[in-house]
Amino acid sequence: MHIPHDPKAMAKRLRQALAERRVDISHSDSLECVARQFGWRDWNTLAAQLDQPVLRLPEDWNVGGTRSDDYEMGFDPAENCAVIRFRVALAEPISGHASSGFGTLMQNFRAEGFLNKRLELSAQLKANEVTGAGSLWMRIDGDKGRTLAFDNLDGRKSEGPLVGTVGWQDRSIVMDVPPDAQSIHFGFFLRGGGSVWARRFRFTDVDASVQVTDHVIPRRSAPTNLDFAAVA
Repeated sequence: MHIPHDPKAMAKRLRQALAERRVDISHSDSLECVARQFGWRDWNTLAAQLDQPVLRLPEDWNVGGTRSDDYEMGFDPAENCAVIRFRVALAEPISGHASSGFGTLMQNFRAEGFLNKRLELSAQLKANEVTGAGSLWMRIDGDKGRTLAFDNLDGRKSEGPLVGTVGWQDRSIVMDVPPDAQSIHFGFFLRGGGSVWARRFRFTDVDASVQVTDHVIPRRSAPTNLDFAAVA
């Protein structure tokens, strides 16, 4: 889904082209056609997006995710921090659109200065009308992009992803950086609708008293609850 550069001019050209073929539509109908063509529910929804200030991408941050085009990402001057917000009111159905997709603002850096250390990533997040999840994430890769450790707060019984409307919350991820690590990737993401803001990212070396949070390597030493007797 995209925002056309000049949708009113496109609507005018569309109306003229149809008139040449003796098909008469109103200006408002042509605006609606352009909005639908670009994946918006109606012209009013698209027009509301045109009135929003364009978000500028913070220096050294990159856009990613499985449905990055569904989201606006960048620096929010009103909050003085970064934001990811869903482009609301998609036209339905849209071929290939996945409601479970997400958008992320992220960075990556070489792991060589952090090998054999226990590293904590912390940040603050807040959410507005998030229907899926707004969350912090971190991943450590080895040779050829092989994932060595990963955490995105999913599955936590407390201090997990943000849902709904929530004020500023502290979140953190703790990982051991293996000796064969080559790169470290991190950021925050939004899955589903709404908006999520992030600020005060920080990396800290911590000692063994701080428990790791990644869930790539199983932490249990043996299988458990095989008869389903215990319920969370």
